[in-house]
Amino acid sequence: MFRKKLHLHSMIVHVIAALAPLAAVAFILLKTDTPVLSFTNDTWAVFVNLSIPIMFIVSLPSIMTGIFERGHIYAKWHSAHKIKLFSSVVLVLALIGEMWLLLPVNGGLEGAQLMGPLGILIIIVNNIANVFLGVYGLKISLGRQGLSSTSYEPDLFKKEPFDILTRVGQYTKEKPKYIDLYEEKK
Repeated sequence: MFRKKLHLHSMIVHVIAALAPLAAVAFILLKTDTPVLSFTNDTWAVFVNLSIPIMFIVSLPSIMTGIFERGHIYAKWHSAHKIKLFSSVVLVLALIGEMWLLLPVNGGLEGAQLMGPLGILIIIVNNIANVFLGVYGLKISLGRQGLSSTSYEPDLFKKEPFDILTRVGQYTKEKPKYIDLYEEKK
């Protein structure tokens, strides 16, 4: 169990994926003055006021781990990785704007309108960026099972279809391409 390397990026992005819709729903319920069970406007305000800074704090290591785990070969990144990076930057900029608008000097949460600047950022921009991050994250990690076309060309669809077992059989006759330190080179 502990022999596999943990994929830090995959673990921390789920915080953002969970908090973006939670903040949007809490903001809508707060601005429409809708209590649900024992959750009142005070609870919705806490959800909004905590979700946005937490998403911002988590998004920074999320972007960094996404970049560093992909390597520094930006020119060779597949378009899905570039779209994810762009969506992450849009999300961070939106979160910075939201935190600025949440300051009491700027009206805070009490002065915000449902479809005002803060509402648009929380409800629309965060969740659109979140959807792009999720869709392209699934496309990258699931490949053939992804929600859209794959980021590679499957063997079956290549111009000259070939059987992978035939190709592997060709390589089995070759000597391994590694250096054995205990064997002298002849």
